[in-house]
Amino acid sequence: MNKMTSLEATLGVDIGTTGCRCVAYSDKAEVVAKAECFYPTSSPKQGWAEQDSVLVIAAVEMCIRLAVKSAAEAHYNVTLISFSAVNHGLIPMYEGEPLRPCIIWADNRSASITQKWRSERRQKAVYEATCCPIHPMYLPGKLVWLAKKEPEIFQRADRFISLKELLFYRWFGRYVIDASIASSTGLFNVTKFDWDEEILRTTGIRREQLSDIVPTTAVFEGVNQEISDRLGLDQDVRVIIGAGDGVLSSLGAGALNPGEVTVMIGTSGAARITVAKPTLDSRRRTWCYYLAEGAWVVGGAINNAGLTLQWVREKWLNGASFKEVERLAAQVAPGSAGLMLLPFLTGERSPNWDPSIRAALIGLDLAHGPAHFARAAMEGVAYRLKSVFEPIIEMAGEVRSVTIGGGFIASPTWVQIVADVLNAPLDILEEPQGSAFGAVVLAWLAVGKIKTLSECTNLARKREVIYPNPKRAIFYDRQYRHYQQTYERLYT
Repeated sequence: MNKMTSLEATLGVDIGTTGCRCVAYSDKAEVVAKAECFYPTSSPKQGWAEQDSVLVIAAVEMCIRLAVKSAAEAHYNVTLISFSAVNHGLIPMYEGEPLRPCIIWADNRSASITQKWRSERRQKAVYEATCCPIHPMYLPGKLVWLAKKEPEIFQRADRFISLKELLFYRWFGRYVIDASIASSTGLFNVTKFDWDEEILRTTGIRREQLSDIVPTTAVFEGVNQEISDRLGLDQDVRVIIGAGDGVLSSLGAGALNPGEVTVMIGTSGAARITVAKPTLDSRRRTWCYYLAEGAWVVGGAINNAGLTLQWVREKWLNGASFKEVERLAAQVAPGSAGLMLLPFLTGERSPNWDPSIRAALIGLDLAHGPAHFARAAMEGVAYRLKSVFEPIIEMAGEVRSVTIGGGFIASPTWVQIVADVLNAPLDILEEPQGSAFGAVVLAWLAVGKIKTLSECTNLARKREVIYPNPKRAIFYDRQYRHYQQTYERLYT
């Protein structure tokens, strides 16, 4: 095919927890190609969550190669690439090579360290400086754990980076981090818009061991020749560094105006709103990360969303398919015949930030079977999501819309449960890969294809709206109050 006569496409690359998703878009925001590749997470010890960063980058590059090839077959030439990436990863490096596996967001090994900081009442100062609560998912605890438990690696490391930073180092030979990922590390001072020197001293690292902070719209050219040839990229392809996956999910959904909330259920789950400046919650239930100039995203997140359903499938339902779990859950009436699952398999993030608590099954009796477990898992995640939805609603004031995304939208039963539990209409987008599209929107802003982020609000097309069932919403409101009371009895 003659690339001179092909149309141009922008490739959004979403480096997620379980895999990489690449979606190529035309200039009219139409999907022209897709690809997906997966990679494993290991847990060598209880509470640990790690990934082989070299394996992940290889999978990401394979995904890009497949998407570029698919776009070419559709007569589109990828001229722009932009990245979304999962937050909170830590890779110690030495002379350009990882010294150990990446410690990912779900890792809780530093829980005793962060709990000590909380008992010393450091939360207020840290939260006001960084907009990040004290929690094991953030880098300060991980770095101090590394210094204490793997001192040889900590002392040898000349850099501490994340997955996207590793990819950019291999592609361009530079250590750079976008301001969005930087703002989610727990090392970034939102007022100074720079690394926080006091927190760096606490963790025992130096500024020069961290990457240079660049705008989320920073454009890079000159991809390593061997890599561009292997991936089928033109040498003049422009690469936009992009942002974190959570904030790009909001951007991809077009949820930029006051009162526009996004709710996502993937491996984890979250509720978010976009604000004009760093915004704190008086009870420290939320985080706030940078998106672009004049745009920050306030959110609350849960560890155990799709992860909970996966656990139920594997441990209780003999590895049943997602389709079978959907069929089973749809058979059971709301309330799962009294069975309630509190989904804290890997501890808690928002709103109480307690990594030590664990899951509980309440009300189990001889009458319960596989279908009850399936529905109880969906309901338990929905209750937990409402606990992070509530502080977002408080900060948003009037709610104008709730847009949903993530793998759970493939389950009509689960979507309806969430609509009923939140008692809110849910907008489902035509294209569910919100983070990949958000990355594409940033690319268009970076190169002048659009002038403002707000232009994307007309590009996010709704597929349908799911309305809550009024009677079930009343029932689930009572169930949610019971869930909250159970939480209080068990964990406080």
